[in-house]
Amino acid sequence: MAEEQFVQMYVRDFATLAARAEAGGEVEAMVQKRVSDLRAHATLMDARKDPGHLAAVSERLLVESRRSHVQALRTADDPAAAARRREAFLVRVAELLAA
Repeated sequence: MAEEQFVQMYVRDFATLAARAEAGGEVEAMVQKRVSDLRAHATLMDARKDPGHLAAVSERLLVESRRSHVQALRTADDPAAAARRREAFLVRVAELLAA
């Protein structure tokens, strides 16, 4: 079973990057770096603990992508559109991790 703090840390990081992207920031390089960091860290954690850390983060990102009570969405000019963009961003990251 994956360590919960590990999963939460990476999901929080990617959710933060989604919020930055929504605010107009360029985050693609940060996303790629964080995905690379996560892959290396997951390999280490799988060897030391139980396997499945990368998959756990990917699955949790899919759950997180459906959350609608996020502050950035409530304050957006078009909350529905912001929610769709956030979901697409987090699903894309989850798919990168699953590949």
